Amino acid sequence: MLIFLHMLKVSRKDPIVSAIQKKLLMTSAELLKVAGSYVQIKRKAEAGIITPLGSGIYAAPSLDPFVATVLAVAKYYPDAVISNLTALVIHKLSDEFIDRVDVDIVRGKSLRNRMLKVHRVTQQRMAGTTEIKFHGHVIRVYDLERSLCESYCLAPAGPLFYKALKRYLSKKKINTARIQEYDKSLKSRVLSHIQQELADD
Repeated sequence: MLIFLHMLKVSRKDPIVSAIQKKLLMTSAELLKVAGSYVQIKRKAEAGIITPLGSGIYAAPSLDPFVATVLAVAKYYPDAVISNLTALVIHKLSDEFIDRVDVDIVRGKSLRNRMLKVHRVTQQRMAGTTEIKFHGHVIRVYDLERSLCESYCLAPAGPLFYKALKRYLSKKKINTARIQEYDKSLKSRVLSHIQQELADD
């Protein structure tokens, strides 16, 4: 018991522990200023005191890895927009397991990190970008209707799309004008499916 209390006391004084608990997310460069060496960072990661997310980004162990990665995108890659399956999960239109967070960036920009699945798109295709609160932090993600239309593009008339469609309709707030706009720009056919679903009810 005395040994446990001693270790707890030491961990509270540990500058790496204090820093990661305060900031929640840190790069290896930020940690290096506190840790003094990459060896110390590696040891803390191996001990589970910090959680490696991707290339040079670490999170506090109290954060869920998925949540941490989404927040890391917002903090370190402000030009990226969370998209595809990840956006569907954030909007609660899907329960898919996400091993790498989907992001869109404008073609010509460079972005590499093993925690991300990067999609390079035209500026016009990034229509529908919005900012929402996610676990107390602001993130950039495609809006609800854009994400729904993108689910059609990912799997036209497939189970992924129909699950997303059912969940969207259950929200009882259908923005047909916005869906029509995205149908045109993304070449999806979501509005006709919504009309069919409503006609069948």
